[in-house]
Amino acid sequence: MVFHYLDRFFAALAAASREGVPARELFYAAFDREDVGRGGDFERLYPELREKAGLRWSRDQFRMAWNDIFEPNPPMVEFVRRLPHPRVLLSNTHEPHVTWIKTRFPDVFPLFDHHVLSHEVGKAKPDPEIFRWVESLTRAAPAEHVFVDDLEHNVAAARAVGWQGVLFIGVEDCRARLAALGVTAGG
Repeated sequence: MVFHYLDRFFAALAAASREGVPARELFYAAFDREDVGRGGDFERLYPELREKAGLRWSRDQFRMAWNDIFEPNPPMVEFVRRLPHPRVLLSNTHEPHVTWIKTRFPDVFPLFDHHVLSHEVGKAKPDPEIFRWVESLTRAAPAEHVFVDDLEHNVAAARAVGWQGVLFIGVEDCRARLAALGVTAGG
């Protein structure tokens, strides 16, 4: 739906931090400790990075840099738009990114019948429980679910709970792999 470029954020973070500070590692340590992806408070990262990394950004600049990592993927949006229903957006995410994407790319979320977002359900891929959460919404058997993700360990986790899985490496490859599974996009 959208491409994300984390290196863009980490390059800017390093440039806005005290020289020689491992800003990326400090960010991830705080992100994990606060459990942001499962509903923790993203805003708690800022004061810690100001102190430990010497971050020179304002709180708003920090949030903007963290969110400004996305680019649209129009071919994928058009492809998903033609896929059969139900469609579920299953994402490891958090409030700042969701708000940003809904604002900047308003055609993404409406494509899906359900949204299972890690920060809202308190579970994240590859935890088997998040896949079960989806099943509770679709009321379909595990084998009836087709999961597409750009991370192999998430695809493996979906397969481990009985889902069909496709590793996303591009729209045309995804289209072909889904078609091989009997999932085709209509007109």
